Amino acid sequence: MLKPIPKFIYSRANQILMILFVPFFAFVFINIYRPLDFVTMGESILSGLGISPELSMQLVTLMMVLSGMAVAAISRMILRAYTNKRPISYLGYIVWILGEICTMASIYTLAALFTDTEKSIPELFNNSFVKTSLILLIPYTMCYTYFVWQENRRELRTLRKQIDDDETVLQRAYIQILDEKGEMRLSIRRENLVLIESADNYVCVYYLNGDKTQKSMIRNTLSRVAEHLQGTRVVRCHRSYMINLDHAKILHRDKEGIFIEHGIEGIPTVPISRTYSDNIQMWIADKC
Repeated sequence: MLKPIPKFIYSRANQILMILFVPFFAFVFINIYRPLDFVTMGESILSGLGISPELSMQLVTLMMVLSGMAVAAISRMILRAYTNKRPISYLGYIVWILGEICTMASIYTLAALFTDTEKSIPELFNNSFVKTSLILLIPYTMCYTYFVWQENRRELRTLRKQIDDDETVLQRAYIQILDEKGEMRLSIRRENLVLIESADNYVCVYYLNGDKTQKSMIRNTLSRVAEHLQGTRVVRCHRSYMINLDHAKILHRDKEGIFIEHGIEGIPTVPISRTYSDNIQMWIADKC
């Protein structure tokens, strides 16, 4: 009970919502169930105006609800000022609500003194306190439930966004190699992927696993893999090869053509064809 209540319970927006909703609920509730004897009050207070008992009851109900709304508004402003300096516990919040109920019950007791002179003040206050508690605690509970539900929704949206962001980061950090059915068969960190080689209806993926070079065969064509990896640093340099430009170390030419070496044991030297030479310009530009 001494644990501080969450700040969203008494946030500015939620307090305004509560101040507006509680009087509306109270007005409807009083008119339906009539827990307070506002008919007698109306006949006594407004008898000289020549209006019907039903209308007089409505007017008295409205005045009582507006007075309660004023009490709630002042109370919530004081509560906000208080909680700006220090947190309030669940026990403190319950005591605060009891204070609001007592204040409103006192107002209703004063109004009842004009119409019910047979009862003592303690009896009138006890009757007003019980019925005011009934009128207020129902909407207060509804507001609290709504605030908790609203906050849980907000936290869920935040969590989903965080998960989506984490998935995006993971997708950027890893490269997925799909098979011919579009199912993911291999997921490798971008910096560990070195080379992809065509082998008929398969591709051979060369990658680093610690200090060792490993390779994995996946049933798919190099063209489909290249299409999936478009926009990454893994580019096609030959009809039979794709390379990760971040691992390319040496570009050399001999009588048989142009080749790229990776300087990694177990990784073959890769030829560069004229068809895909533009892709290698990216690597050359980075090195210049």
